[in-house]
Amino acid sequence: MNSRNSRNRRILGDSGFAVAGLILLFVAGALAVEPTLRELGVAGFVERFDAFRAVTAVAFGVPGAFVVTRRPELRVGWLLLAVGFAQGFSLAAGVYGLVGINDRALPFDDELMWVSNWLWVPPYLAVPTLFPLFLPDGRLPSRRWWPVAALAVAAMVAGTLGWALLPARDVDVPHLFPPGYTGIVPPFGQLSPVLGTAGQVLGLAAAVAAIGSLVWRYRRASGEVRRQVQWVLAGGLLTLAVVAAAAPPVLDSPALIVLAPVPLPVALAVAVLRHRLWDIDLLLARTLSVAALVVTLVVVYAAAALLLGNLSPLALAAAAVLAHPAYTSIHRRANQVVFGERDDPVAALRRLGDRLAGAGHPSELLGQVTESLGRALRVRYVAVEEDGVVVAAWGEPGGPLERVPLRHRGAETGTLVVGEPLRRRDRTVLAELAPHIAVTVRAHRLAADLERSHRRLLAAREEERARLMHELHDGVGPTLAALAFQADRGRRQVPEAAELLAGLATQIRATVVNVRAIVNDLRPPPLDDLGLTGALEELAGRFAGGLAVVVRTGSTPPVLPAAVELAAYRIAAEALNNAARHSGASCCAIELDVCEGGLRLRIDDDGSGLPEPVRPGVGLSSMRRRATDLGGTFDLVTEPGGGTSVRVVLPWGER
Repeated sequence: MNSRNSRNRRILGDSGFAVAGLILLFVAGALAVEPTLRELGVAGFVERFDAFRAVTAVAFGVPGAFVVTRRPELRVGWLLLAVGFAQGFSLAAGVYGLVGINDRALPFDDELMWVSNWLWVPPYLAVPTLFPLFLPDGRLPSRRWWPVAALAVAAMVAGTLGWALLPARDVDVPHLFPPGYTGIVPPFGQLSPVLGTAGQVLGLAAAVAAIGSLVWRYRRASGEVRRQVQWVLAGGLLTLAVVAAAAPPVLDSPALIVLAPVPLPVALAVAVLRHRLWDIDLLLARTLSVAALVVTLVVVYAAAALLLGNLSPLALAAAAVLAHPAYTSIHRRANQVVFGERDDPVAALRRLGDRLAGAGHPSELLGQVTESLGRALRVRYVAVEEDGVVVAAWGEPGGPLERVPLRHRGAETGTLVVGEPLRRRDRTVLAELAPHIAVTVRAHRLAADLERSHRRLLAAREEERARLMHELHDGVGPTLAALAFQADRGRRQVPEAAELLAGLATQIRATVVNVRAIVNDLRPPPLDDLGLTGALEELAGRFAGGLAVVVRTGSTPPVLPAAVELAAYRIAAEALNNAARHSGASCCAIELDVCEGGLRLRIDDDGSGLPEPVRPGVGLSSMRRRATDLGGTFDLVTEPGGGTSVRVVLPWGER
């Protein structure tokens, strides 16, 4: 344990020295920009590839410093830092040598000019060759990819030696050296073209193979890792495209090559922000703040230097004056990008209130709450649990889960689950939000209880209607029929009372007809005699001759509640009546099947459809009400000239 702690302290110490060195290098680079801009202008700054080196130093150095301070064991962080450091040092050394040669004869100006001439090559080649091999997790995909890594290193060595052995007089870069400058003349200069060409060929082969390793990772990854690789692959391909477009055979554009370092760091930033790459988002806000501040100060300093000439102290003063307000604004925006509204409970409450105000059915409330919290707080997963059961969730769980109790009027109503390690400030924000969420959970539970009670009431009503139907059909109906028969018999036996008994028999038979109508209204007898499927087939047979109706059934539950059977039958009957009367249909199909937790009913016809806009009448309103009363759904899909489709889902179990 002690050795592990000692190793961790050593790594952290090394990363601290590296970051401190990078900061000093940035300061030196910022001071070096001004003489170049003053002497050569923006065009010369770009043509000397100083702009490319400056952008690379910031784009790779800042993320690298960020990663090594948070996850020093990741190779990718050190690679990022090395690229930024090398390009920054190359820039500072080149400008130092240029100033020393032109004006002040500074010590080691020739040596640093020579170092600047080749130091940019290793990081330049490392970006398309080594980085794709070690992204996104900092390890090679497998041992089989070590030869590709060796090929990338060989390309970097060959390319670097090619530039290191190249005499200054043979360098074809505008404004890189003063006119007539010879500088250090390396030995074996005749090998420079061969090594340079070898570096290009090997680098191209290594870059293609490295991109292939990302494709290999992408095809074998899944979930969050697959999305991380997707962004890294996009950044790598875009980097290669920019480099290829800026090369001499195509555009030969030093200005375009300035953009080459940007895609890959941006892709890594997106993977960190959206897909938790390396789990380092807790420090990302500070890094974004510092990086943006450095860029702002460099731009302000360079602009002031150009406007004020060589009065560098005034340029530094202008940059310093803007430092604090720039940092405050950038830091606030960076916190919002990374942490959302964790640092602003008022904004989080406002967003939550807006989403709740826009919620429709009470069942949608908790879904709106979890989505609003997840987006506002920039966390990967938010859920609400009631009695240990997830009733609403947003995102995908992964890693440790934090649970926050929800209480309303002293009673626990549920639990808020957040898939993110929470800081003290995060818990403060959630403590502010928890009472409001608890009220929403309580309202959701009351709405669910009310809906369940409503469905139970409907079921009880339909069961009672079915009982009354059976009483009338099996008891009152036969009794009345027997009375009518006895009246007819008495009329024949007692001629004096024939007229009175005939009238009595007629009234009894009319009452029987009314009872049958009441029975049919309470519950159509075919439902009990034939079941739902048979009743629908019997219903379809009534339309024979005018409308061809086909009934198709899939799997159906053995026993359906009376309310569900009656609703399905009534909706189908109303849909067939509408098709026969209004749509001019010749064919109609009824489909009955089981879906998850409910009965699916669909009625399609080939009629002319409903006019646009659809004005729901009594029939449509009745069908919709029968479905929603049971907690189901009703959809009417129609296109002019394309027929009408009624789609209904009726739950039969307790929800």
